[in-house]
Amino acid sequence: MKIVLYGAGKRGRAIYSFLKTQGLSEHVYGFCDKRGKEIRKIEDKPVYLLEDLRGGKDIVYCVTVIDREVKEEIKSTIKGEKCIEFSDLADIFNYDKVKFNRDFCAFYHIENMDSYFQKAETDNLAKVFWNSDSEFYRLFQKLDITKVIELGCGRGRHVPYIISKSRDITLVDILQKNIDYCKERFGENQGITYYKNTGFELKALKSDNYTALYSYDAMVHFELMDIYSYLTDIFRILSAGGRALLHHSNYHADYKAGFSIAPQGRSFMSKECFAYLAYRAGFTILEQIIIDWGSDERLDCISLIEKPVYNL
Repeated sequence: MKIVLYGAGKRGRAIYSFLKTQGLSEHVYGFCDKRGKEIRKIEDKPVYLLEDLRGGKDIVYCVTVIDREVKEEIKSTIKGEKCIEFSDLADIFNYDKVKFNRDFCAFYHIENMDSYFQKAETDNLAKVFWNSDSEFYRLFQKLDITKVIELGCGRGRHVPYIISKSRDITLVDILQKNIDYCKERFGENQGITYYKNTGFELKALKSDNYTALYSYDAMVHFELMDIYSYLTDIFRILSAGGRALLHHSNYHADYKAGFSIAPQGRSFMSKECFAYLAYRAGFTILEQIIIDWGSDERLDCISLIEKPVYNL
């Protein structure tokens, strides 16, 4: 089987780099792109024009483009040839699909985090969260952040806004690089602790011990199964009456959706599906708001959930 990555742009190159880290690059025959005559080569792999590959024996095209219209145009162009999505590579290489997508998401963020976080901390993007007009901030004010967790903390862009209001902040992230950056950024602050987790659990955190947890612009990329795993652990670690405020995907147009193929890297999820998972984990759903993200309308949802207080 000769795997051809269709699309020699940023994401196509990132997918190839990721496959290299997994020891799978030998299976990549090359790239296919309409700019084949200009680019010629990416690292050690040639870049072909489609006409140079058509009808080739054992060629499988993996479409690396996310834009829906462009992707459909590509699929229409290569009609008749074998075409797969990035997540289908997991089946070919006998990998767990959820882990494969989770690991690529983490890898991609490591590769691009400097420019991403620099942009994320600009005034305009910070206001998306902290403005009085922000739905997330409105719901955030309903949290008791005495002892709070930020899940998917990145480089701690939200901490300066809450550090004077909380006596105990726990920052959680799957990337050690982010944890190390936050430790250096916030120095010896005794009110902040750090936890590098695996991307789907909070097993190192004490049960019935936290008043609130929030996650913003991170869970939108989490796999549905990982979200349920998180919800069960969030329920465990929150004290009775504790609340979680979670920004998650509302993209459900394609059941194959994941970081590598969906608009803005969204996972497959919906407002209703999230409510179901949270309810099954034991939560009461207090409020859900569907929001736009950039030019994508109704792409995301913000959910405020609560661990009930039962007096038996």
